[in-house]
Amino acid sequence: MSRTTPESAPTGSTLESQPDSSADGRSDSVNQDCDWDRDQDPIEADRSQPADAEPSPEETRVLVVSGLAHKNERHYGPLAAAADETTLVCLDPRYAIADATYLEVPDVGPRPLRVVLLFFLALLEGYRNEYDAVAAISLFPYGLYALALKAIYGYPASLGIIGIDLDHHAKQWYGPLPRWAFRRFDAVSVPGPSHVDDLEGCGVPRNRIEILANAIDAERFRPDSLDEDIDHDHDHDYDYDYDHDYDYDFVWVGRFSEEKAPVRFVDALIALENRGDREFRAVMVGDGPLRSEVEKRLESHGLRERVDLPGWVGDPLAYYRRSPTVVLTSRRDALPLVLLEAMATGLAPIVPPVGSIPDVVTNGENGIVVPDRDPESFAVAMAHCLDDPDRRRTLGENATGIRAAFSYEQATRDWERILATATAGTRGGDSSPFARL
Repeated sequence: MSRTTPESAPTGSTLESQPDSSADGRSDSVNQDCDWDRDQDPIEADRSQPADAEPSPEETRVLVVSGLAHKNERHYGPLAAAADETTLVCLDPRYAIADATYLEVPDVGPRPLRVVLLFFLALLEGYRNEYDAVAAISLFPYGLYALALKAIYGYPASLGIIGIDLDHHAKQWYGPLPRWAFRRFDAVSVPGPSHVDDLEGCGVPRNRIEILANAIDAERFRPDSLDEDIDHDHDHDYDYDYDHDYDYDFVWVGRFSEEKAPVRFVDALIALENRGDREFRAVMVGDGPLRSEVEKRLESHGLRERVDLPGWVGDPLAYYRRSPTVVLTSRRDALPLVLLEAMATGLAPIVPPVGSIPDVVTNGENGIVVPDRDPESFAVAMAHCLDDPDRRRTLGENATGIRAAFSYEQATRDWERILATATAGTRGGDSSPFARL
């Protein structure tokens, strides 16, 4: 699937006239009519088909090396459903996964020490028991640990790519190291088709690359959650709340860090305010090193009373329910869970074309893609959502079409393909000269 190319505004738009996209790169395609299939899977065509790989072994035992803590369930819950036995060597087992065994690193010393101990615990577990594959998400350090286990014990290794792996590490002066490491894995999974091309550019064969849905709980993140007393008198399995009285016009969720660019969102709000004659409120959910800078900019431009900063919250669903539009301003990203959760809940997304985001958000159909990440361009898109609530609702309705494509069930099917790909080249023999010392 190719990246979305924004189109210029149609003649006679009911919204205020904006510059043509050919002049400054900004898009008015939100005003265009579209025929959007809410049930389509935006990335299904890029998933391998069952015939592309042999079935995985009847009994599949997987060793996972993880430092993800509360994200374990999202990322490895579907793996546990796909494999017969799953063992997680992890830093924090508080977030339990059904049908998985946990080996916790002792709670001693600072986190960097525990991350090192994680490797030795995984090394011991890999020696004590037999596994069909080892899996990790994020190359540094967990993917490198998985490669070490492959080299020592001959276990096929699977890596789940996150945004920083390809968008940052692979492009730095030390880039040859991660690119070399990518090629050593038996299977590499990415959240969307845009990263497939990037991986192939690093020399990873296409038959080792799989799509892994960034799984969300589609039963929780759905438009029905906006109103528990909805009358389900419709021919689809959700009901969009057209008359909801929202507390906020825009919600931004993420870590207050450079890659998520929260200050850019503040600058977009400033640009929106400078456009005049629009009342709006916003909420920025999260925390991080840039929080003080965000507060200072809001205060200096007189917006502090119109933007709430509740800090970090474990579950942002309540804030999705309180706003019709989600805005992402990331400098780099893979495919943020925040985006998928908000879209599944029925929010219209305003997003930059980074990572695999354009694989999911089609400009003018189920969201607005801001091509240049300029604060003024974000302000244009946000003004459209304020000025044309009917069109904003249509975008939000269409956004819910991603629910099935990013469900836990889809992620389980993806893991089945990943395991089949990872183990395809090692059946019938042990490839490691150090296996079973």
